[in-house]
Amino acid sequence: MKDARWITKKCSGASDNATYYFKKDFDLAAVKEAIVEISAQARYKLYINDSFVACGPCKGTREKTYFDTVDVTDYLKVGNNKIFVEVLQLVSTDMEGKMSPIEGVLRVGAALLAFELNCGDVCVKSDESWLVAKAEAINHISACSCYSAATREIVDFSKEAVYENAHIQCGISNGEADHYWWGSTNKCFLFERPIPMLDFKDKTDIVKYDGDFFEADYLTFGFPKFKIKGKGTVRLYYFECFTEIQGKTNNNRTDRSLDFTKEMYDEITVDGEYTYEPFWFRCFRFIKPEITGDVSVSLEKMVEVNYPMDVRTDYDFGREDDNKLWEISVRTLQRCMHETYEDCPFYEQLQYCMDTSTQMLFNYQLTQDDRLARKAMDDFAAAQLADGLMPSRTPSVGDQHIPSFQFYFIFMVYAHFIRFGDVKLVRKHLRAIDGVVEWFSNHINEDGVVGQSKYWNFVDWAKPWGYVENENDGGVPVGIHGGVIGLYNPMMAYFLQCAAKLNGVCGRNDVANEYLEKAEMLKENTEKYFYDSERGLYADNMEHTLYSQHMQTWCVLSGVATGRKAKNIMKNSLDLEAKATYAFAYFYFRALEICGLYDYTEEMMNSYRGLLKLNCTTVPETPEYSRSDCHAWGALAIYEFSATVLGVRTDDVMEKSISIKPYIKGRDKARGTVSTIAGDVYVSWKKTGKKFEITVKSDENVRKTIYMPDGKILTTSVSGLTLECELKR
Repeated sequence: MKDARWITKKCSGASDNATYYFKKDFDLAAVKEAIVEISAQARYKLYINDSFVACGPCKGTREKTYFDTVDVTDYLKVGNNKIFVEVLQLVSTDMEGKMSPIEGVLRVGAALLAFELNCGDVCVKSDESWLVAKAEAINHISACSCYSAATREIVDFSKEAVYENAHIQCGISNGEADHYWWGSTNKCFLFERPIPMLDFKDKTDIVKYDGDFFEADYLTFGFPKFKIKGKGTVRLYYFECFTEIQGKTNNNRTDRSLDFTKEMYDEITVDGEYTYEPFWFRCFRFIKPEITGDVSVSLEKMVEVNYPMDVRTDYDFGREDDNKLWEISVRTLQRCMHETYEDCPFYEQLQYCMDTSTQMLFNYQLTQDDRLARKAMDDFAAAQLADGLMPSRTPSVGDQHIPSFQFYFIFMVYAHFIRFGDVKLVRKHLRAIDGVVEWFSNHINEDGVVGQSKYWNFVDWAKPWGYVENENDGGVPVGIHGGVIGLYNPMMAYFLQCAAKLNGVCGRNDVANEYLEKAEMLKENTEKYFYDSERGLYADNMEHTLYSQHMQTWCVLSGVATGRKAKNIMKNSLDLEAKATYAFAYFYFRALEICGLYDYTEEMMNSYRGLLKLNCTTVPETPEYSRSDCHAWGALAIYEFSATVLGVRTDDVMEKSISIKPYIKGRDKARGTVSTIAGDVYVSWKKTGKKFEITVKSDENVRKTIYMPDGKILTTSVSGLTLECELKR
């Protein structure tokens, strides 16, 4: 974008939610390789010769705004060519402190387009020769409640757009390549997109219309395009499932005798025949048209949008329900991966630190592509405040802080290192890790335990931790508002130990030792103030009146409790009311595994399997009465089936060696491919009578340690082998 400019409409409304149209014609004597570089404030949709080409730009942060690079050769023709760009302008802020429409897209409040196309000797750039108009037919309004993922569109096709020549707003600088004159930067400096363009697939065939509802085969995400004709108005309600109580889902998702949420809709008024496609993505499993007047509506096309990822199909976990659970778990992850990881595609589309940390982990089991994970870590590090406090979500128009979520940033970096061994990436984020540690260290009180902050002390959506009257913050252990949250202490101790390892691999041994000393202090004080010897449990509070599976989990993972004591507290926690939900399941499972109690994960795994009976096609936010029907912190089966059932894990990250120790209880066979630091590893095992057989395939010279059920251990670098043994009774 050497000579292009940011262009706008001269009298565009300041800080408004609106759509603008930009267009430009140009001629080509011959079609050669053609590359477009494009960005917009806040979003764009690019069409060339009436064909949809791309949408973007990549979601940026307050530090970086991105441009996209798109190959458009196949869309061009000899002769006259037409460029058409829809640009979405979004309000720059919400002064009331509420969530803004499309909260996860940062913006400057102006309608701006930056464009450059190079095709041989022909260069088309954004300048005053472009025509621009406000889309008077489209009115964007905020959705209801906490729905911030999109705007509702109120459309009246009788209103026409009036074009005029574009106005040059300012120049463009490439944040990577250009010199910052006088050291000055601005919000419109552009950086190259760090992740691939999103994947668009025609999935029209998955949506059926019975004259009452449009129903997709599964929860989908993307751009529906409708043909609407007649005279009147149609309101299109998008929703995830049918439900008994609006916003609460604990029923058969397809039971049409129930109600549905009416928070998200588009309303279109026509007099004639038109096609309509919303500007922003729509997430839905069902669409209910509500018609006033003489109007008909049909679905012309449905384009599904995902982060580009090859979905594995070479799997069989020996149970039909587990194969289906794998399928809906992978779909859940896909629905929550776009230009960032997302908490839920229907309601918020926001990248939360806790959610993202496990989504990355699940992502790593399926692919070698870590670009979205790298971007997420960069996003959170860039948003950290001067005192070390890291926001719970980013990018986000409004700031929100959940103290414990900061710990999961350390886990992001740690999990990436364990998977990829990238010391350079670790070193890049040590400053942010130090900031998190310092912020929490400043909240250690005179008793040597972590005290509460003024922010939302969310832990999990455990059943007794719902919203309490006069206390609006749900997800917080009941009864400890204003006091000390016990689990912050072993939790901090665990993540301090992770941070110490990361500092150690970067040669910062003094810092590593400092973190280990602090972790030991917290572990000692956890034992001193929170252990209840009579109940054999660690309490959530210093008064020993509240207990949770979460507290026991962190005490095991951090090493506060080890050996027989660790096993006892995990067993004693099985009947507690404050149980781990899907949000916390990964860490809870690891604690059970450490204690040799992995069999007890079946209670929650059966909860996951129960979703199939409810006709869920994705994993909901919580096991019961969930707000969202798609939340990728619940895509746990991806990890459990690949790392535990198939048993493939990293053994030594620096040596790029792996271990294979399948968990064979409860099934007779399993097979699948797992992405590892040593490349893809294929495992297939089966039980036949008293015989166990396993086949392992990998790249050449990959060091593998295989643990057999009879206790024998084999270390080998052979690329493919089959082993057998007798099963013990």
